[in-house]
Amino acid sequence: MKDFLSTTFLLFIVLDPLALSVMMPSLLRMVPPERRSRVIIREMLFGLALLLLFLFAGDKVLAFFGLDPSTLSISGGIVLFLIALGMIFPGIAAMTNAMPDVAARETEPFIVPIAIPMFAGPSSLAIVMLNGSKFLHTPNFFSFTASLITAWAASLAILLLAPQIVKRLGRRGSIALERFVGVLLILISVQMILGGFSDYMKSLKSPVPASEQVLSAVPAELSPDN
Repeated sequence: MKDFLSTTFLLFIVLDPLALSVMMPSLLRMVPPERRSRVIIREMLFGLALLLLFLFAGDKVLAFFGLDPSTLSISGGIVLFLIALGMIFPGIAAMTNAMPDVAARETEPFIVPIAIPMFAGPSSLAIVMLNGSKFLHTPNFFSFTASLITAWAASLAILLLAPQIVKRLGRRGSIALERFVGVLLILISVQMILGGFSDYMKSLKSPVPASEQVLSAVPAELSPDN
């Protein structure tokens, strides 16, 4: 139970619905108020479908592109690190954040940008894919899947309550919360990068190809040994 809760919490942090909830009012400003809840649920279902696809077919995707899990862990960690820096330092976010253009903001969001890439982004897809390929044939696969769905459900609840959350926290409270989440994401991203380098070094010493090894991805709580 402890591992399930810790894994769910880590996935919740990586999915980062708190930061998305702060942006949700502006993303849905062209949507009639009575439709906003339905739009959020629809976009979150698209995001969940993509996450589950990468979870169940992660090993096949890696094999198709000829990628080592360590490569995906390092690249996902780098992307997550840059996202976290943008949350802590808004000036960096202004230079690196790929926000939709004005025309896109004048219409109702459909898949982009809420489902992809703001919810199911490169870092979350990398983590889900890595752990999907690692857990697929182990008893922990069902536990990880349950953690993912639980984190998604909690994220959906946060987004549906986004207007009330932003109103209660206020501008300063929202900024403080986003920066706190950014610090947590930096810790997770650094762990991903270090784990990826460690796995890559092990693959150099092993006669077995890295793509056939069971490699670690994110913090120790997600390891199949736990």
